[in-house]
Amino acid sequence: MCFGGFAIQEDFWNVDWDKEFAEELQEDELELFDKVAEEVAKRQLTVPALMLLEGFKPLNWVGSQFMLLMEPLTVYIFNLKEVQILRRALQKREAMEELARRIEEAEMKFGPKRKRKKRKNKIEEESE
Repeated sequence: MCFGGFAIQEDFWNVDWDKEFAEELQEDELELFDKVAEEVAKRQLTVPALMLLEGFKPLNWVGSQFMLLMEPLTVYIFNLKEVQILRRALQKREAMEELARRIEEAEMKFGPKRKRKKRKNKIEEESE
C-alpha cells in the first residue's frame, strides 16, 4: 500500500481490538519492554529513564494517546509495529511499573559487567 509516496505496512489500518482493550499486559508488550530495557541498560541510561518513568507515571494514558495521534508520522521513522505495541502497553496503568522493573533487571544484567570491564581496562593501562 502506498500513502503519500511512502509504502506503509498493511497492519496500519487493521487493529486487533482484543489487544487494544485487554486489561493485562500482553506477551508482545512484555517482550518489547525487555528490548527497551536492554537498550537502556546497554547505553547506561538507567537513572534518567527511571526518573522519566516516575515523573510521567500519572500521564501514561495521555502519552499513549499522543502516540496514537503521531502514529501516521512515526511510521516513516520507527518500526510501526513496535510503536503500536508500546502505545497499547502505555494505556495500561501497570505498564510504567513493569517497564521500570525490567529496566532495573536489565541494569543488573548488563551494568556491572560493563563497569568491571572498564575497571579492568583502566588497571591494565595504569600498569603499562
